[in-house]
Amino acid sequence: MNKLIKVLPLPKIPQHSGDKEQWGNVFNILGTELPSDYTKFIESYGTIGIDNFLWVLSPFVENENLNLIQKGKVIRDSYQVSKNNYPEYFTHNIYPSVGGLLPWGLTDNGDELYWLTEGKPDEWKIVVYETRSSEYHIYPLSMVEFLYQTITKELVWEAFPDEFPSDEVSVISVNVE
Repeated sequence: MNKLIKVLPLPKIPQHSGDKEQWGNVFNILGTELPSDYTKFIESYGTIGIDNFLWVLSPFVENENLNLIQKGKVIRDSYQVSKNNYPEYFTHNIYPSVGGLLPWGLTDNGDELYWLTEGKPDEWKIVVYETRSSEYHIYPLSMVEFLYQTITKELVWEAFPDEFPSDEVSVISVNVE
């Protein structure tokens, strides 16, 4: 997390960052704990967008477009429709199936970022599905390391616009419902 903080400034006051009791409720709703780097990220950053492009979903924001539970269900349901219609292209299962996809982020272009829920939460890999496509990439990284490598351009996605991330990455803190 310290590496990420050096390249992605913390907001002065994290919005919608949750507390221990709220995290327990989230884990009960989802039926699983989440990766510890994600919970630390939300506790430190709250609900944010990176360069007004990549959005990390939070279970504590009321905005249904950024809420991990609500938007996560919409994303999972949409993926399931695609899988039902085109099973040869959409081969992943959806969480709560073992090894299923569980969304944690999205981009303004419509790219979807998931955890591949194989093993314990801290072992989950990152899966990115490109917008309106069955093309995907798997990264054996934690969410925080994935964000760090994306921001420092160690990891370059062809699907992302050339201007993302910017040279001076900004954090958009979500504080309006």
